[in-house]
Amino acid sequence: MSPNDCYVDDGESYRGNVSETDDRHECLYWNSHFILENGADPFNSFEDKDGLGPHNFCRNPDGDEMPWCFFRQGRRLSWDYCDSPAAVYNDIGEPCLSHLL
Repeated sequence: MSPNDCYVDDGESYRGNVSETDDRHECLYWNSHFILENGADPFNSFEDKDGLGPHNFCRNPDGDEMPWCFFRQGRRLSWDYCDSPAAVYNDIGEPCLSHLL
């Protein structure tokens, strides 16, 4: 985990590289065809698209409680919160850089 992989408040400004949910599901890319085929379109659904792109990093584009991502569970599209600590310091004692963004 790098210093960028933690967030403050609700993580809306989080731009770290965590790409796994807290239940260890691998995140889908935000531009995944699977997301679009299952009725979601992150780029049209969320007003603040800043941070979304052709990557699978956790984000909080809708101002939810914390960063989250979509993942595939069998043939079903799901989402969950991500495995990134909410703190000014990450879990190895380094200061978070995300709170400076």
